[in-house]
Amino acid sequence: MKTTKILASAVISLAFLAAGSAFAGDNDYAAVTAPAITSTVTRAQVQAELAQAQKDGTLLNAGDDSSYPTTAQSSVSKTRAEVRAELMQARKSGTLPDYQS
Repeated sequence: MKTTKILASAVISLAFLAAGSAFAGDNDYAAVTAPAITSTVTRAQVQAELAQAQKDGTLLNAGDDSSYPTTAQSSVSKTRAEVRAELMQARKSGTLPDYQS
């Protein structure tokens, strides 16, 4: 019985070694390095420009869509508490729609 356990352990160990060596190969990929970029403005100047753009509303987001409203336009006049109360009432009365079907 002891020999069987040792043999099984050896087989498992060899399987792990074989699997590990499948990934051990030569790395033929060339190193990719970013080109050196020298900034023409200081960090303080960039921060000042950012603050000014935020202040006067000229800061554009990536993928800016000018047709999208800048503020949430809501016509809901109910408070959160009122909506929750309606939900609780609908649960009690069993009038919630079944969205699972």
